[in-house]
Amino acid sequence: MNAARSALAAALIAASVVGAASPVGATEPGQCVEYSPLGYCVEWDVPTPGNPGGGGGGGGPPTDEVVCYWVTIPGDLAEDPTIWFDFNLTRPPEGVTVVWQSWECSDGSATFAFRWIIPATPANLAASVRGRLLAEMPQPSLDSSPPVGTAAIVGVPVFVDVTNWTGVVTESECAGGMCVTVTATPTLNFIPGETGSSSVRCAGSGSRYDPEGSSAEAQASEDGACAYEYRLRTGVQGRPSAWPGSVSVTWTISWTASTGASGSLPAVTRATLLPRAVNEVQTVVVGGETP
Repeated sequence: MNAARSALAAALIAASVVGAASPVGATEPGQCVEYSPLGYCVEWDVPTPGNPGGGGGGGGPPTDEVVCYWVTIPGDLAEDPTIWFDFNLTRPPEGVTVVWQSWECSDGSATFAFRWIIPATPANLAASVRGRLLAEMPQPSLDSSPPVGTAAIVGVPVFVDVTNWTGVVTESECAGGMCVTVTATPTLNFIPGETGSSSVRCAGSGSRYDPEGSSAEAQASEDGACAYEYRLRTGVQGRPSAWPGSVSVTWTISWTASTGASGSLPAVTRATLLPRAVNEVQTVVVGGETP
């Protein structure tokens, strides 16, 4: 485990244990027996509480010693928003399901100490992989025709292409005797920003204008072309100096587990602004003809 993951493991383990001191006479709580590659605990060795002296199921020789353990409890304590402040708890990672436990003792004494832990479930493993994939989902870097920063011409198509396109991204993680594969599939949208315009759903990474190919209009009309013809010039009364265009890449995320389970996770969108000034070409008519 590298230094970053070690730091994350320490932070999450600390967050999962209450800040108050353990009750007098209590034994140590269960220990983590397996960590995820991201560094948080996915399997805990949590003993079952009991009173060995009173035959409470703990086993071992009779004793009057009071023993205390972390015990899984039903319900979601996070439904009470004061739990985080009352017990000095840090919230768990986003999208990860947790199990709540209380610190209980064999003599029945109340300790009022709580923590959350992260069990190894397919959904939790998938959420951890999603967190790792976020680093592989960049802001779109753009190439366009005409170039970025150059004014377009009314009626002449503008083409847009993403130069750092990832394509489908897949990654797996195993823990707790199971493996999960997460797949992130990107789609590209070009938002021209012109009044009355609609978003353009683009195929793949977008489109590059080919000066050796067919006309710009023909290339722009192809299925999935990432192109748009501006109709209105900018910089005149009532219009901005540039239309507030943008390009967004949205990854839809799904997962499958070796257990047969499957599901989806929240999509991720990255966007880059692409403002575009638009000019109108004026023609001069001489003697009833256009030169």
